[in-house]
Amino acid sequence: MAVAGDESETKEKRKLTEEVDFVRGRSTTKKLKTKEGPESDNLFKVPVEEPKKNTLKDELDLGKPLEQVSYKKLQPGTILLGVVSEVGEVDVVLNLPFGLTGFIKGTELSDEFNSLLSSEEGNTEDTSVPDLCDIVSVGQSLLCSVLSVDTVNKAKKCYLTTKPSVVNKHLKLQDLNKHLVVQGVVSSVEDHGYLVNVGISNTTAFLSKSADVTLKPCDVVMATVKSATESSVILDWYTKKDRIQSDKVIGNFSSLLPGHLVNVSVKKHTVNGLRCSFLNGMQGAIHLVHLGDLYGNERTIKEVYPIKRKLQARVVFINPENKGVLLSTLSCHLTLEESAGSPPLDRGQLVEDATVTRVTKDGIFLELDTGVFGFAHRSKITDKDSEKIGAKHKAGTTHKVRVMGYRRADNLVQVSLRDSDLSKQFLSYADVVVASTVSGTVVTVEEFGLIVKLAENIRALVPKLHLADIRIKNPSLKFKENQKVKAKVISVDVAKRRVSLTLKKSLVRNNTADVQGFDGMKVGEQVTGWVAAVKPFGIIMNFTGNVRGLVHNSQISNVPLSVEQIEGMYKIGQVLTCRVVSVDAENQKLTLSLNLIEETATKNSNDSKWARKGQTYSATVISTTTDNILVQLSTGEQADLPVGHLTDFPALEQPLLLLAPGSSFPKVLVLSKRQKKIIVTTKPSLLGWMESNPNKKQITDFEVGTLVPGYIKDFQNYGCFVETANGFIGLCPKACLCDDFVSDPTEVFKANESVVCKVTNIDLEKGRFLVSLKGSDIEGNTVDQLSRLFVEWEKFGRQPAHTPGCLVTCEVTRVAKEGTFVSLTGSGVGFISGTQEQHVGTEMEGVVLDYDAAQNIYSIGNGAEMVEGLKEGKKKKKMKEGEEVEGEIVLVTEEYFVVYVADKGHRLCYAPRRGNTNDSRRLVNKEVTCGDKKKFTVSTAEKGKPILLEFVKTAGGEKRKRTKSEGDSVTFDDIKLGQVYTVTVTSVKAIQLNVQLGKKVKGRVHITEVTDTPTADLNPLTQFKQGDKFEAKLIGFRHSKTHRYLPITATNFVMSVGEFSIKQAGSEGKVREIGEKEKVDESADLIKTLVVGQEISGFVRAFDNRGFIWISVSPGVDGRLVRTLTSQSKSEIDGWTERFVIGQPVTATVFSIQDNRLDLSLVGPCSEGAKFWCTVKSTLPGIGVKVQVTPREYGIIPLTEISDTYHKDPLAPFESDSLVHCSVVKREERQLVLSSRKSRLSQRWKKAGGGGTRKVTNPVISDAKDVAVGKVVYGYVRSTNPSLGVYISLGHNVTGRVMLKNMSDQFLKHWQPMFPAGKLVRAVVMVTEPKIELSMKASDLRKARKEQDGSEDDDEEGDVQKCLDDILMERLANSESEQSEQSGDEGDEQDEEDDGPKITFAQPEPKLTSTAPKGLSLSDALEEKEEVEEEEEEEKEKEEEAKPLSKSAAKREAKRRKIEEEEKLRSAERKTDTTAAETEEDFERLVAASPDCSASWVSFMAYWLGRGNVERARAVAKRAFDTINYRLESEKLNVWSALFNLENSFGTSDSLMASCQAAAAVNDPKAVFTRLAAVLDKSHKFEELDEIYSSVLLKKHRRSRNVWCGYGTSLAGQEGRMTEARELLTKALKSLPKHKHVRTISHFAQLEYKHGEPAKGATMFENVLTSYPGRLDLWSVYLDKTIAQGDHEQTRLLMDRVVGLKLPAKKMKFFFKRYIDFEVQQGEEERAEKVRKLARDFIESSDQ
Repeated sequence: MAVAGDESETKEKRKLTEEVDFVRGRSTTKKLKTKEGPESDNLFKVPVEEPKKNTLKDELDLGKPLEQVSYKKLQPGTILLGVVSEVGEVDVVLNLPFGLTGFIKGTELSDEFNSLLSSEEGNTEDTSVPDLCDIVSVGQSLLCSVLSVDTVNKAKKCYLTTKPSVVNKHLKLQDLNKHLVVQGVVSSVEDHGYLVNVGISNTTAFLSKSADVTLKPCDVVMATVKSATESSVILDWYTKKDRIQSDKVIGNFSSLLPGHLVNVSVKKHTVNGLRCSFLNGMQGAIHLVHLGDLYGNERTIKEVYPIKRKLQARVVFINPENKGVLLSTLSCHLTLEESAGSPPLDRGQLVEDATVTRVTKDGIFLELDTGVFGFAHRSKITDKDSEKIGAKHKAGTTHKVRVMGYRRADNLVQVSLRDSDLSKQFLSYADVVVASTVSGTVVTVEEFGLIVKLAENIRALVPKLHLADIRIKNPSLKFKENQKVKAKVISVDVAKRRVSLTLKKSLVRNNTADVQGFDGMKVGEQVTGWVAAVKPFGIIMNFTGNVRGLVHNSQISNVPLSVEQIEGMYKIGQVLTCRVVSVDAENQKLTLSLNLIEETATKNSNDSKWARKGQTYSATVISTTTDNILVQLSTGEQADLPVGHLTDFPALEQPLLLLAPGSSFPKVLVLSKRQKKIIVTTKPSLLGWMESNPNKKQITDFEVGTLVPGYIKDFQNYGCFVETANGFIGLCPKACLCDDFVSDPTEVFKANESVVCKVTNIDLEKGRFLVSLKGSDIEGNTVDQLSRLFVEWEKFGRQPAHTPGCLVTCEVTRVAKEGTFVSLTGSGVGFISGTQEQHVGTEMEGVVLDYDAAQNIYSIGNGAEMVEGLKEGKKKKKMKEGEEVEGEIVLVTEEYFVVYVADKGHRLCYAPRRGNTNDSRRLVNKEVTCGDKKKFTVSTAEKGKPILLEFVKTAGGEKRKRTKSEGDSVTFDDIKLGQVYTVTVTSVKAIQLNVQLGKKVKGRVHITEVTDTPTADLNPLTQFKQGDKFEAKLIGFRHSKTHRYLPITATNFVMSVGEFSIKQAGSEGKVREIGEKEKVDESADLIKTLVVGQEISGFVRAFDNRGFIWISVSPGVDGRLVRTLTSQSKSEIDGWTERFVIGQPVTATVFSIQDNRLDLSLVGPCSEGAKFWCTVKSTLPGIGVKVQVTPREYGIIPLTEISDTYHKDPLAPFESDSLVHCSVVKREERQLVLSSRKSRLSQRWKKAGGGGTRKVTNPVISDAKDVAVGKVVYGYVRSTNPSLGVYISLGHNVTGRVMLKNMSDQFLKHWQPMFPAGKLVRAVVMVTEPKIELSMKASDLRKARKEQDGSEDDDEEGDVQKCLDDILMERLANSESEQSEQSGDEGDEQDEEDDGPKITFAQPEPKLTSTAPKGLSLSDALEEKEEVEEEEEEEKEKEEEAKPLSKSAAKREAKRRKIEEEEKLRSAERKTDTTAAETEEDFERLVAASPDCSASWVSFMAYWLGRGNVERARAVAKRAFDTINYRLESEKLNVWSALFNLENSFGTSDSLMASCQAAAAVNDPKAVFTRLAAVLDKSHKFEELDEIYSSVLLKKHRRSRNVWCGYGTSLAGQEGRMTEARELLTKALKSLPKHKHVRTISHFAQLEYKHGEPAKGATMFENVLTSYPGRLDLWSVYLDKTIAQGDHEQTRLLMDRVVGLKLPAKKMKFFFKRYIDFEVQQGEEERAEKVRKLARDFIESSDQ
């Protein structure tokens, strides 16, 4: 610690500093010169703002301020005094000085507590392991040591320990002087006292019992030393008499610990505290925070604490860097008494008038209540960083603050003045109130729901069931990250820090009583919840606050309902409003009823209590769905209100669906009541008519010509049925639906749509009538209808924040094809229709045109004239009814036009879209669009209401009158092919113009008949608009459905369409003359005139999901363009949908013509050398890659044409449906031969005899001339012949043969499996004429290489020999890797059991050409080593230490090894044989030849799985069990392993367990269940895996080390289960023999390094090596793991320990060499030389 000496300030600013260096409590000073001035090397060094001279003149000479404790100073090993603030289930939270927080895990409290936990594991009896709250309590002072300070989510987290061995590590037995305060842990309770562990080795203290306090084992206690000798330490209870430690008590500085109470003397004042001396020269400091009595004291530090004043203080912290001591005079520290009371103020509480009492540089002190003080750090005073403390927060001012917490170690309330904290809705999970409405932000969207952020540290879950009132299958389509949501709190679990929300609008907006628990519920009140389950006895309802209740079947409806009806009416998650019938809060039982209106005794039993058809009642909403609202009538009955019956206007249906349960309808009309199902309506038109015509209840009350409101009941082919308000149904024939021709009634009306009908005929006998819905037959003012819409909108609609016509500022958030999305200033989302040249982030001004409540979005207009007009703010001119105005259509909605009238003060008005009351499809005004300027007549202009307009009527009158035009004179007799007519455009489509000739003849002009020279990328139809007239030639008639040409004699003009041409209008072009019975295929005629390679023009007609672009070449001929033939660039192909639009002109090349099918290309014709992209369809082993060019054109890429550099697996890069760039080599009869060589696709590659910049490794071999005798060539095996040899493909259609005599210099017995089709080999050319003969002998290859390179490579080997070596080495490598994985790199020991098969079956896709599905791995099942019993393993360990063998024994051992190697080779050959079988017959021959080989049987099983036949695979396994010799148990186990994998992937859990039981009955059960466990572990079926281990393996094979290690490996590899693996080790050591403990502990230690905490693994190794220092394998593994951690210093320390051991020279040589290699790898040559010197010294000492 450094203490400042006397400071002096001179005008020359010469400055000195005293540095105090503590040595065992004494100080020596040394003066240093500094450049900056006098600077005290104090304990705490944080600069503070100098006090103002006019307010703090008496403190100008104070020293530098004291520094506070921070996380940076809490280094590992630092000891400090803290106070317990919270005790959890697994950890303890401590308040540390200056507002810091520390965490003590339960395992870090004491070793005694850990021992109790360990003893509980594996003990079936109840053990008394105390809870953490029984060991420590809130308010208790504890000494703790810092373990680590980590950063978690950008916040510091300090981990502590109170283990006596760590806290008191600096204390020795001789330091335990009388009255010294020490902290210990009760280890046991004796008769007269307690044995206390104080952390000093080989020392246990005794504390006598007290009448006031009773302790238990593991309790943490602070006591004083009564006496201490070498034999015993006696402690005494801490009392006030023992508070002060004298010089004799604390002998030196090393024995000084936090918690010691000392007498101090004030030596110097600082700005924020005191500097003191104690214990004969020791220096310390007391910060202002720990003085306590200056919070609310206006006196200065000098006045309260003069120099040399004596104080009592307790050490709370010692700085490990400079040994600085921090003291405290707070009462909580002086007395060490528990302050277990609750904080003076609750967290989150607002204090309106907190008074500032003192201002410091670090923050301000405030008096929150009488005697309650708080502290606000400078970062918590204001949100503005630039604002200084003191400007608005001087002493005496009052402020509003929020309590952020309570610092028990400082006895201060932590507060904040920041506006952001004052406005926070929540500070902790405890602040979240059940049933409250909250706002949050979506953090992530998962399959199970949403994670919503409510505050910085509060997250909530919205389950998938509660995302909306309807089920949402894919939440990511509706919700996005950072989206704002409004929700209601369902439940809060403060202990688990969990909050659940609901987004169901019917729950969020409901106006019934909020449910927070059973206690607050009252009988008779209405509550809203959701269906949790539907049971035969009733409905289980869930409510907020984890409240659950039952709606019995008798309380669901007044009408008895069956269970099937209830299940059909109510679904899980459906929101319902219920009435509380009874509540039992104590037993938490709740009974509910769906009858919201309680029945009374006065209700009689006559029929008036039931709802009747045609009557009106009031209704209350129970629940809502997407198409229906369930209501309860005033009679108590439930009824359905379909969405179509909510209103007369479809635009209001969705907003009305948002009505929350509990909402009411004042009047509903009963339409029908059949089979106890009631249908009601709230349509104003029906309710109004019933009120005005109450007596019209019979059909005789109607007259012909009467206008009656109704709704569409049903549709038929001949018309539709209309039902009136009083239940009568009339038929409207198709001819009376509309003034225009209608072929399908559903094109004009929809079900439940409101209409007005005119009675045209009444049939009294049958009780029915006919009606007309024609607009010309009914009367009705559409303006009045629009007015009713606005009235109903105000009644039920939501009021927008921005009213239509107001000016808003917008910011572009997204630009789409249909328009631009913007965010409005303040709140809201807007949409601007049409193309906008804007970018995201651009700000603009716009005008609100309309508001869509269903979508919660505003329609915005940004026309310059309208915006500028509104900005001018001119006074709006008054509009008069009947006045004619001109306006512009700026928005078209479903029900009306929004009209902008500029000359009347820039107003927004509204005009109806309907031409008449029944014009639901807007057929009358369908030609009116945005931007049109029309003349209107003002209909209504009332103040405060929307101004309604109607279109100015034409001079012809209200009713349309047919006028004969020039076209009307055209008749069928006048129409002739080849004639030119003037036609009128009726509509413009993407690829055709719909035209009309006169009033009867309809036709079209196809896009290909407009022009022969279209403008590039411009649709020629865009120059036309509706109403245009032009001359066109009639070139034929087509059938409107079949699109075939019709003969001129056809008279059915309804089904015919005229085909016109513009480009032939001025020519004498030939027209199609078709006979009456002639059938012509136009496409066949045109295609006959085309040839491959010809260029033609066309237009894009359509796209489909297969990647085809259809090009119209003529009105009847389309060509197909595949996306891969649209460009040479892959990026353009991937974005093909953005490059083409319908109607775009293109010039293409005829690629192919097959069966009158036309395929086109934009990359040129399909000729030799042409380049284009293809789609990979499949890979053919030994052949190449099959690709698709067009739907009818396929190609093959041979193996030799895949790449310019041959690879062992050339087919690996190709995946199905991927794209590959190809060049045409040649066209064969049935397919194309293609190449993906870069040399064929690019000119930069060197070719044989050509130029280029890149060299081809394996050039193309086109014929025998490209090879020469003696040349080394590469190729792929094409096929093998047992008598002729191997055929190798050197190029396309170029094959060489390797005869049997030229295969190898050695004799090969089983050579065919070594050369599967597609294997890459190397050979030398022996003969080229007449056929190419090759040789693969190693001698021939060396000779050829010598001739080519001029030198002989002695190490060169032939491919045959390499193949043999590869088989052996692969087998050996697999065995070694398997052993290392099981043993966890345990050196030379081989103590492993068979861990079961690792075969994995993937879901097969049947293919006729493959023997196994892609991804099916069978080799793992054959690579399982034979199980080794643990007794044999122990014998192997002893054999390692045995003496060397004699010469004869050595020869026998060498012979035995040779036989084993030959057996391995034969096994490898048998395994390779399985790759050659391709058909069922091949496999039958294979298993017949090797009936005892498991590889053959497993491959046969894979063959059937590859074809999707699981049953055949099971049958093969059964045959194998019956065939394999009973002595070959390992072979049978391999087949059983394959069957386990089959059942695991394709069977059920029952079938899997049945197979396992059957295997265990005929094999070693331990080996069977071990293999089953391996299968379950690999497939991540951990629940089944746990069951296998707990019920079978660990129960019956507890003494097997591999069983415990295998389970431990599985647990450690699973996320979050490392703790269970550690617990498993404790159980294992209790069950295993002692001679197996070492290797078991080593295995679990390695698991700690791989999956857990490396520090724990190191500790485990240290403990084992303490008992077994001579175990070379343990040291080796320990070193490997330490080196892998990258801790070089720790590695060197470990190496130094190893080389210091007294081990045999042979073992020491291994470690010295390893040490030297390590230093050399690190580049530390000097260190390496030192190690060499140590090695030499060791050798010299051993020689002596």
